[in-house]
Amino acid sequence: NYGENNSLMVITRNYSGPALIAAGIIAILLGFIGKLAALVGTIPLAVTGGLAIYLFGVIGMQGVALMLAEKVNLYDPKQLAVGAAILVIGIGGHIGFGGNLPIPILTSIFPSGLPAIATAAVVGILINLIFLIFKAPEVPTVIEASE
Repeated sequence: NYGENNSLMVITRNYSGPALIAAGIIAILLGFIGKLAALVGTIPLAVTGGLAIYLFGVIGMQGVALMLAEKVNLYDPKQLAVGAAILVIGIGGHIGFGGNLPIPILTSIFPSGLPAIATAAVVGILINLIFLIFKAPEVPTVIEASE
């Protein structure tokens, strides 16, 4: 939710602490008062869906902007492998498996599967660890002799 909150502040350009506190109180009230939740339920699905697409798109673009600001080399095969695995598992797992990935080894602990986003994060960490432990051999560069 941290990324969603930051993105919402960027979208609205409202960084006011009291406004965030008021929004939190409203969210709590919506959770406990059924009539307020029913009122929110009257908002057309197309409206909430469009807002969700925009909000999550902004979250994704902020991630890309952060990588560019930190000068992450997106042409590096290692960086591409990590990013691609996280995107495919996180997004594809949510679409293909309803948000939970059935991992056979863990079905006794997580019978409905692991959340795709959490699984994507763990896979990204594991791939990074593999790259740290098993370093690729250095390839000598060929220097051409000048004539």
